Amino acid sequence: MLLLALAPIGAFAQSASPTETEAVARMAECLVQGAPEHWQRIYMVIDLAEPGAETGKVRYLAALASAGDQPVAYTPCDARRPARILLDSREGQAPERRGWTGARLTLHADGKFELNYDYPK
Repeated sequence: MLLLALAPIGAFAQSASPTETEAVARMAECLVQGAPEHWQRIYMVIDLAEPGAETGKVRYLAALASAGDQPVAYTPCDARRPARILLDSREGQAPERRGWTGARLTLHADGKFELNYDYPK
C-alpha cells in the first residue's frame, strides 16, 4: 500500500509548493506505516499556540470504509516525525505563509492529498 499511496503524489500536488510536496511524501511514508487496514483517508491535524511555535498538539486519524463518517485515532510509525517534518518545512515557505497556527493534511488512499493551513485572525 505504501507504494500505491506515494506514487501519484506529484501528479496531484500542482497547487502545493515543491517543498510542501516533498514534505508530504516524507510524512506519507510514516503515516501509512501505522495506518489501520482498509483506510480510505488519513488525517494529520496540528494546532500551534502561536505562529512559528516549535511544538503544539497533533492528532492522527484514519477514515475507514467500515467506520462511516467517524475517523478513528491511530499512531503512525512515529508519533512526532510527521509533525516535525511539516514544522521544519516552514523554512521553505514564502514569508507570508509561514505564520500558520494550524495545519490539516488529508492523505487519500489513491495518493491524492490536501494540505490546508489556518492563520491567526
